[in-house]
Parts: sequence; C-alpha cells; structure tokens
Amino acid sequence: MKKLAIAARLLVIALAIVATACSKADNAADNSVAAATTTATADGETGKGGGIRYLNLDTVFANYTLAQEISKEGQKLMLDYQNLERQKQNEIQRLGSSIEQKRNSNGYLSQESFDADVNNFNKKQNEAANVLAARQNSITTKMAERQKVLQDSLDSFLRDLNATRHYDAVLLRESGVYFNPALDITQEVIAGLNARYTPAPAAE
Repeated sequence: MKKLAIAARLLVIALAIVATACSKADNAADNSVAAATTTATADGETGKGGGIRYLNLDTVFANYTLAQEISKEGQKLMLDYQNLERQKQNEIQRLGSSIEQKRNSNGYLSQESFDADVNNFNKKQNEAANVLAARQNSITTKMAERQKVLQDSLDSFLRDLNATRHYDAVLLRESGVYFNPALDITQEVIAGLNARYTPAPAAE
C-alpha cells in the first residue's frame, strides 16, 4: 500500500495552509533586504507614501475565520481518508488471512483454485490502491482550491487597505530578522479580514 508515501502526501495536505505562508515568505525575501536599507521615521514614515509595515502571516491565518474554516475542512478530509484507508486495509487483510487459512487447512483441491484466489487478492489490492490514490488526488485538488481562495482574500484586502494608506511596502514578519513593533499591522489585518468575511453556515 506504500503507507510511507501515503503518509507523506497526507502531511503535505495537512500543511497546505502553512505552505502558503512559506511561499509568501520566500517571495518577500528580496523585499526584506530592501527594507533593511530603508531609514524610517519614528512613526514608520519614509517621507514618500505611507512607509513600511509588516504582518505576521501565521498569526493572521490562525485568527482569520476563513483560514480556520479551511483548516477544519482539511482536517475532516484527512480523517475521512484515514478511515477509508483503514477500511481498505482491513478488507485486504481479511481476504489474505482467508487464503492463508484455507491453504494451511488443505482447503485447495487444485493449484488453479489457489491461483484464482491469489489473483482475486491482487485485484482487490490494486482496486484499493486506486481508490485511495483517487481520494488523495481529490483532497489535494480541493485543498489547493481552498488555499487559493484564502490567498486571494488576503491579497485583495491588502490592496484595498493600501489604496487608502499608500504604504511603500507591506512585508511579512517571517521574512525578516527584526522589525520595529510599531510597524506591525497584524491585528488590523485580522480585524479587517474578519469584518468583511461572512462565515460559512454552521453544519447541522
């Protein structure tokens, strides 16, 4: 069943939202270097535009309702997958045990009969692997779509915010070693995102 490979892919899915933060942090690396060479005034202004601000993306996603919903959705998908995997494994194990027990008790009257059961076992094993692979692909696609929705939501909010604030740059806390805490807009971003988002209806 290649359980190690399956476990690895599940880990990737579980970290889908965190991967967004890592990706954005990588893209902002050059910006953080540029920011280090920028001299800000006491209130964070550079004298041109609205100055530089930063946010903690992990904190934003941990407190943004949409991100929380996506995280719970991913956890449920993983739990459903694990239950399906366990079910398929049990079915294969029962079939294999039945063949072994029959063989040990001389229940096979011919080699052809034994081979037929073995072929059926291999067929069921392949079918189970295909079902699990299809479910993995479905989960990966679903979470990628949800991750894009999350990132688009954040990008849209920051564009709208900057339309009035005219910041020179908004950096990620994860991309730098030190930022003046006075430049932190994390809580403002969280409040703004949640204020404009309508939570999904609670499941009955």
